[in-house]
Amino acid sequence: MRGNPKEIDHDLVVRAKQLKGIVIGGGEPVLNLSTKTLLSQLDHEQKVSIHFNGTVLPDQDFLENCKRLQNVKFVFSIDGVQERFEYLRWPAKWDRVVKNIVFLSQTAPTNVEFGVNITISQLNKFYYTEVVEWAQRTIPKNSLGKETVITFNTAHNRLSRDYLDALDKKRQLDWRKLFPLAVDQISN
Repeated sequence: MRGNPKEIDHDLVVRAKQLKGIVIGGGEPVLNLSTKTLLSQLDHEQKVSIHFNGTVLPDQDFLENCKRLQNVKFVFSIDGVQERFEYLRWPAKWDRVVKNIVFLSQTAPTNVEFGVNITISQLNKFYYTEVVEWAQRTIPKNSLGKETVITFNTAHNRLSRDYLDALDKKRQLDWRKLFPLAVDQISN
């Protein structure tokens, strides 16, 4: 299938319904019509974790599908704040993401819990605590008082100065200015 199909393979739904928990990842799975289809067909007691970066808001139909489930978590992939976020999640804009996350924290169905997943890389390993502090201030709990969970994973890529310089040239950015503590950690 091409484009953004709403249909989803029946066998996949049957297998998914046998699982206790499901992680739906992205980019932005809230844009995938098949995500809504899957959510609408899951058993209401299944645990569902939806990972996205908050660049777009889920539509009302998506939120209604989440509402019928007992245990849903929106996990936002945030690796930096402000300009560092924009560098790491280019071309996403920090202000838009913050606005979307705050909106969801205030309007999502009450059963939706929140999480933040930080991928620690060579660039942000000295700065990821800024994300932790931002999350604790901005979305400390859901509407029922359930604390936002912060998780971490590690990028094992070995970035080079040449690679980052070439990226900067295309994007007209400066990684050295944004991540000064990482400069000595990155070699050619």
